[in-house]
Amino acid sequence: MRLFIGILFFCLVSLTKAQVGPPSLRCIACGPTGDLTLTWIIPLDPGGQFFSYEIYRSAVFAGPYVFLASVNTYTANTYNDAGAAGNLQAKYYFIKTRWGAAGTNTSVASDTVRSIYLNLGGAGTGTATLVYNNLHTPKLPTTATNFTINKQFPIPAWSVVQTTSLTNYSEVISRCNVFYSYQIQQADASGCLSTSNISGANFKDQTPPDAGPTQGLLDSVSVNAAGQSVLGWTASSYPDCYAYVIYQFGTTWAAIDTVYGINNTIYTTTSTIASTAATNYAIASLDSCGNIGLISTNPQSTMLLKSKYDVCARTTNLTWNAYQNLPLSVSHYQIYCSTNAGPYLYLGTSTVTAYQHTNLTPGKTYCYIVRVFNIFGAITSSSNRSCLVATAPPSSSFVYLKSASVDPDQSITVTLYCDTLVPCQGFNIYKSEDGASFTPLGFVPYNGRSTLYYNDQSVSTSQKSYFYKAEVLDSCGNSRFMSNIGKTILLHVKNDNDKIFNNNLYWNDYSSWTAGVAGYYVFRIVNDAVNPVPIDFVPYGISTYTDNVEDIVKESGKVGYYVSAVEGFGNPYGFQAMSSSNIGEAYVEAKVFVPNSFTPKGENRIWLPVAQFVEKTDYHVTVFNRWGAKVFETTSDTQGWDGSGMDDNTYVYLIQYKNSRGEFIELKGTVTMVR
Repeated sequence: MRLFIGILFFCLVSLTKAQVGPPSLRCIACGPTGDLTLTWIIPLDPGGQFFSYEIYRSAVFAGPYVFLASVNTYTANTYNDAGAAGNLQAKYYFIKTRWGAAGTNTSVASDTVRSIYLNLGGAGTGTATLVYNNLHTPKLPTTATNFTINKQFPIPAWSVVQTTSLTNYSEVISRCNVFYSYQIQQADASGCLSTSNISGANFKDQTPPDAGPTQGLLDSVSVNAAGQSVLGWTASSYPDCYAYVIYQFGTTWAAIDTVYGINNTIYTTTSTIASTAATNYAIASLDSCGNIGLISTNPQSTMLLKSKYDVCARTTNLTWNAYQNLPLSVSHYQIYCSTNAGPYLYLGTSTVTAYQHTNLTPGKTYCYIVRVFNIFGAITSSSNRSCLVATAPPSSSFVYLKSASVDPDQSITVTLYCDTLVPCQGFNIYKSEDGASFTPLGFVPYNGRSTLYYNDQSVSTSQKSYFYKAEVLDSCGNSRFMSNIGKTILLHVKNDNDKIFNNNLYWNDYSSWTAGVAGYYVFRIVNDAVNPVPIDFVPYGISTYTDNVEDIVKESGKVGYYVSAVEGFGNPYGFQAMSSSNIGEAYVEAKVFVPNSFTPKGENRIWLPVAQFVEKTDYHVTVFNRWGAKVFETTSDTQGWDGSGMDDNTYVYLIQYKNSRGEFIELKGTVTMVR
């Protein structure tokens, strides 16, 4: 009994060791035409009993399964099922092993594995939907957790679009009328790869681009020299951005143009409205299917620069609207100015929306632009050009200093000749003693007359000359221009002590008339009476004169003079002006010659003192006898004493007179009368 049991155990062990199991089916790869290639792990065959592998297939899991083929090579681990039509549906496979003599023994079946079949939906729409299956449920121990989804575009390139453990996937299409092919892959730790059929279809993007950074944001909106708006923006990162739609805001946003090309990010309007009005702009992306995205979230407006000229202050006040939505915020504004069509030069900086340009020159053309800078200065935007001509307020077009002349009271009168076609505020009068340093003296208001006067009393005309000039003040009180300079004549007069009848005159030339000085009239003043007829005329170039006063010795010894300059011919205003000097006086010492005797019945019948250059109004002669009685008296220098009624004797005389300087003189002496 024991022997039988031992033999039976030995036979069972030997039979077990000789048995060959089925291969481990791991991967199924679908070829382009639908062929399915199976890959397995070779089973153990320690006894060398292998005979063949038998392949079975079914269209459904429940069967029936049909025998496909035998593989008689033990080391083979793949089989290609040509014509399997795996591109039409999934197929199920298992494998058995035949072993032993003539293959009389058959192993159990391997795991049933299903080929991956990709069902692609959404053709003609904007979303591709992929549905596919696992190889085995549950997954085989060596199958990778995730599927790899590949897409072919453009042909022949493939790219991975997703890895997922799910058996479905949706992709939003961002291109228009594009053909995409998809394939599913799943790896196995044994080294093989399962692939699905390749499925493709035409898709059409039906989703507008998103608003925001993906569709492009405005950098800046500027205004060029022609008044056109210039827009710049960042390129869209939206894959199917085909163009950009430009919007302008009126009462609503209105599309005004389209810029094609994802990298075309600059646009210039044909309209010049930005030169007269701040204009709002925005952009939106346009994809290849014609879908327009939302309007950008940072619309921007051009800066409208306005310039207002203050004619009295000679300043330009610049204002503009604040710039909105500049990337990284506004840092500051810079102002530039072009003068008389010259280059634009930096004028100043402002952190507010106003700036004042001062000290403009009337007659010049000024053009301005304002440029905004962001925080880092990398993005800027320029305003429109605003131009103006600096004008001057109404004003006389000229003022001519007609003369600076000394008056009889020895003050100085400045005479102006001005334009009456255009009114002004008036004229500032300036005075100088050296012709270089002028100080304000007074103001002459404009009264509509062409000739105006200013009288200066604070002068010492017998000691110095004075310089005068006039400044035109326009209707705003601004200085416009200066007149010519007038210099008064300073006259000096001196009696020649050696030749007492000669008075010497010398003076400085008058300056300055446009036509120059023709010459000088010399006037004489005797006993404070001015003779309106000049005693002589001295041509220009001579500034001295000698006057002989012998013919007026019977007059006072005080003689005065003044000279009057006469303007030459050719004055542009058609007149000849005159300017008088100060009065210069000469004092001839009074002389009284007194006879010491006379003979009433002889040759010298009259006693008559001879007086020269004495004041006649203060002349007084008295004769006394020896006892002090008055015997003769007269106040006339032409009346003498004939001695009538008196005896021959010696008499005392007293002569009282005032000389040319106004000093009272007394002469005493005796005179002898002899008959």
